[in-house]
Amino acid sequence: MNRISIEPSFAAWRRAARAVLRQEIEPAQIDWVELEGDAAQGGGSSEAGQETTHAATVGTADVVATSANSGAAVPAAIPRELLSRLKAAACYRAPDRWALLYRILWRWTHGERQVIALDDPDGAQLAHRMQSVDQESEDLVALTLFRRRDPSMGLPEFVGWYEPRHDLLEHAAAYFGKRMGDSTWMLATPQGAAFWNGMLLRIGRPATEESTEAAHALPASAMTGEAITSEPTEALWLACYARAFNAEPAPVPLRYWRTPAAGPPLPARLARERSRLGAQSSVVTVPERPPIEYSAVTPPLREPTGPLATCRRCALWRNAKQAVAGAGPARAALMVVGEQPGEYENQHGEPFTGPAGQLLDTVLARAGLERSALYLTYAVKHYKWETLDQQRIHRTPAPREVEACQYWLDRELAQIGPRVVVTLGATALKALSGAHVNLSEYLGQTIARDGRLIVPTWHPSYALRTADARLREDIVAAIVSAFRRAAELAAEGTSCCR
Repeated sequence: MNRISIEPSFAAWRRAARAVLRQEIEPAQIDWVELEGDAAQGGGSSEAGQETTHAATVGTADVVATSANSGAAVPAAIPRELLSRLKAAACYRAPDRWALLYRILWRWTHGERQVIALDDPDGAQLAHRMQSVDQESEDLVALTLFRRRDPSMGLPEFVGWYEPRHDLLEHAAAYFGKRMGDSTWMLATPQGAAFWNGMLLRIGRPATEESTEAAHALPASAMTGEAITSEPTEALWLACYARAFNAEPAPVPLRYWRTPAAGPPLPARLARERSRLGAQSSVVTVPERPPIEYSAVTPPLREPTGPLATCRRCALWRNAKQAVAGAGPARAALMVVGEQPGEYENQHGEPFTGPAGQLLDTVLARAGLERSALYLTYAVKHYKWETLDQQRIHRTPAPREVEACQYWLDRELAQIGPRVVVTLGATALKALSGAHVNLSEYLGQTIARDGRLIVPTWHPSYALRTADARLREDIVAAIVSAFRRAAELAAEGTSCCR
C-alpha cells in the first residue's frame, strides 16, 4: 500500500496524481491522506514500513501514463471539461474525495470513457458532488456577510466570515476579488483565510506578517454591524448583499450567520438585544449618502415637468395602473413611509388600504394613534410586480427605482415637515437615511437625519407573510412599540416648539 500525504488542495493532488500515474500505481494500492496544520505547510513524512510518494511539479493539462502494450510512457490527454469537473469535485469535503478523483482519472486514462456517465457509480458520485459544490457556491456568494472595520485598526478594510460545508475559499476569494476593486479585505473560514492587499491575493492559514493582522481582524468592534462610513467602497460591498438582506430577513442557514469562535454576536442578534434592553431611548446616526455616479446606462435624472401622475423617471409607470400619492394632514408631525403600493392600492389609488393597510390600522389602534393624524406615503409611488402562476406578486424596487422616486419623497418631506418619520421596511429606511443599511441592525433605534428623527420598524406585510402565530404577534408588537415611540418623540417636538 502506498501512503500519499498531500495538503488538501486540488493542485497538490494533481501533482501527486501525475507522479503515481507515471508509475502505473492502481487506485486500490493508494491510501490518500490529508495533511493538517503545520504539516500541510511543510509536507509529510514517511512512516515505517510504508512508501510515501511525493508530488511532482505541475505541468500542462496532460498527464503521463504508461502504455500497457509497449511499456513506454505516452501522454494521455485530459480534456479541459474533465479537468474542470475534477477540480470542482475536489472542493467536496469527504474522506474519499482524492481517492475518487484518482480512480476516475485512472479509468479515463485507461480507456474507460464511460466513467463520467451518470449510470456509472463513479460518474454519478462525481456529478452529485459537483452539484452540491455548485449549490454551496451560490449560497456562499449570496449570503456571506462582510463588514467594514474601524480605520484606526489598520488593514484590512473589510472582514468576512463564513463556515462552508466544502472547501470553497479559493472560489469565493476569486469571486470577490474581481468585484471589489482595490479595497483590502480578509475572508476567514475555520479552515483558512484569504487576504487581499489591493494587488495580490494570498490563500492559506494566517502566517508571518499576516498573522499579526489576522489576530486583530475579528475583534468585538469589527463585526458589530454598523458601517462607520459610507464611502463608495462601502456601498459597493453592501450592494452585493442587497437582495440577501432586504426588507425582511430570509431563512438563512445558521452556518452563514454564526460568528467566529469567541467572536461577538451578529448584527441582527445585537439589534434584537438592544431592542429588548430598551435601547429606543438612544439616538444614533447613519452614514452620509454616497455620491451618485451616472453612466450611459443610468443618465442623470431630470426634475419632472408635471405632476406625479405623469412621472416617467423610471420604467415602473409602464406596468402600474397609477401612481399612488401620499395622503394625510398638510402639516402632520408624524409621517409613515412604506416601500411601495400593493395590488389593492394600485387599483384604488389610496395608500395603505389593502391587507397591509388593514393590519396597520390595528397597529395604530393598539398604539393609541389616529390614522387621520398621520401622513402616509411610499418611498416608491408605482407598484412593481411580476407574474407567477398567473398571479401578480410584489417585487422589491431596485435601488435605481428608489433613487428615481426620491424627488417625490423629498418634496413631501419639505411640504409636510414632519418631526418624526416611521419607516416600514428596509427600502423605506434606505430612502430616508440615504445609506446602505440593514433594517435588523437599527430596529429599536432612533436615527437623527436632516433635522428629523427616523424610527425604523418592520413592514406590516412581513407579519402577514409569517405563518407562525407567536412570531407574527412578536412582529406586530414590535411595530406597535415603534409607533408608540414615534408618537412620544413627535409630542416632545411639538411641545418644544410651542
